[in-house]
Amino acid sequence: MVKPFSQNIIFMDTEFTDLDIRKGELLSIGLVKNTGEQLYIELDYQGPSPPWVEKNVLPTLTAPKISKQEARTKLAAFIDNQNPYMVAYVNQFDAVFWYDLFGTPQNHPFYWIPIDFASILFAHGYDPNSMGHHKFLRNLGIDETQYNKHHALDDAIFLRDVYNAFYKKTGK
Repeated sequence: MVKPFSQNIIFMDTEFTDLDIRKGELLSIGLVKNTGEQLYIELDYQGPSPPWVEKNVLPTLTAPKISKQEARTKLAAFIDNQNPYMVAYVNQFDAVFWYDLFGTPQNHPFYWIPIDFASILFAHGYDPNSMGHHKFLRNLGIDETQYNKHHALDDAIFLRDVYNAFYKKTGK
């Protein structure tokens, strides 16, 4: 039976302005520990956003906005020097914007190698886009309508719930 390497993980999702990492800016971060503890942050951003972001992401941003410095302080306090693994659904974007927030891949509170749940699915013989498939989610007992899409905290909670249901269901 295969089990995750570590339980010292925090599920993470971000929302940002553009998939082009040279143009995009971080808008929000959602973190969820396996225990259920949560942290949600919205960053102060006044710049332009593509129409898709204006339609799908900006309406979900209703919390008070904070500076990047305040965000770094709150994130570090939440993670609390435990050096956990960052687990994101497709971490290529989340991790890059996360590293940018902290200035470098070396100066942030997560373990230095981010974990990509899409790759875990692929390694277990599943389509890496399975979280977008209704049948896969129903098979895990996940009702996707209970989560607000494109909201970093809800997406992180959704990831935690799918991750845990996946390992429970597969016995791995």
